[in-house]
Amino acid sequence: MNTYIISEIGINHNGSLENCYKMIDVSVESGCSAAKFQLFSAKNLYPKSAGRLDWKDDDKEYSYDIYEAVKNFELPEEWIDKLIEYCKSKNIDFMVSVFDESGLDYIVQKGIKVIKLSSYTITNIPLIEACAKTMLPLIMSTGGATLSETEEALNSVLKYHNNVTILHCSISYPTKLEDVNMGVLDTFKYAFPEISRGYSDHTMESSEAPIQAIYLGSSVVEKHMTLDKTMDGPDHFFALEPHELSSMVADIRKAEQDYENGNFEIDKTIYGSSEKICHEHEKYLRDFAYMTLFSKREIKAGEIISLDDISILRPGKKARGLEPKYFKLFKDNTVVAKCDIAFEEPFLWNILL
Repeated sequence: MNTYIISEIGINHNGSLENCYKMIDVSVESGCSAAKFQLFSAKNLYPKSAGRLDWKDDDKEYSYDIYEAVKNFELPEEWIDKLIEYCKSKNIDFMVSVFDESGLDYIVQKGIKVIKLSSYTITNIPLIEACAKTMLPLIMSTGGATLSETEEALNSVLKYHNNVTILHCSISYPTKLEDVNMGVLDTFKYAFPEISRGYSDHTMESSEAPIQAIYLGSSVVEKHMTLDKTMDGPDHFFALEPHELSSMVADIRKAEQDYENGNFEIDKTIYGSSEKICHEHEKYLRDFAYMTLFSKREIKAGEIISLDDISILRPGKKARGLEPKYFKLFKDNTVVAKCDIAFEEPFLWNILL
């Protein structure tokens, strides 16, 4: 048993390439298998009219324009070659989450070995199919999704290949141990017996949940890391600092041995429910960040809606529209606007003929 451990650097580089290098070094020193970043652009992630976000963690209060904040979190494309080369020199896998087809195309050209998809793309069937068509191994997080949505995403991959791993995850930051519901891994085992499974962790604790994931057959564990929890940004306070990341990796390696020897117990609190649903603590972020269809321009009543008129974005504070899988409807049919549709308005059934 050799768990693939992903150090999720994500957006915690805070716009500094030097921080990226430092975090890769920490990931290597901790014994992680991969250092992972996120490749997105604000224009392909949220509408400009997504609204403002006001929230607080244990120490700080935040208030910012969603679109402008996301722009500040972007990973510059000109860094990619440098990060790939640096990871190669340090003998750690470079990995990146993709959020749209342009990012996918870009990273495939760079020779990426594995594609990672976040929970917020689990219903973005067009993107999942585009990833599957590359024939590259795929790792998909499933936070906030139902079992049927997970199955639909899986089936979209299985049309092309079966080299896919699904990660149990909770989209709550941080996730309380009693909200982990690690029993979902058993559900995955029985529902999708041929599919590898793993766990993406957002708890404050370094090892408790990852250890239980090993005991339930995870082949992959992913965890956010940071250089310093007090740094500015939404993903630092619940991430692991260097010493904590090292401890987690050591604890996972010990848990592997305990699992092989049958010397382990399942924590009932962390196991929780095996029901794969969107739990109450996940509903806000599901509505906020699961992708939906928006108009790219003002469309007049009676106009035919073309594929170029549609964007697949997270709504933020805006109303939700049709799910991305219905993009195919506009591809296969002549769809006419029933009424005027404003720029960045979500597409709904009642405005289509």
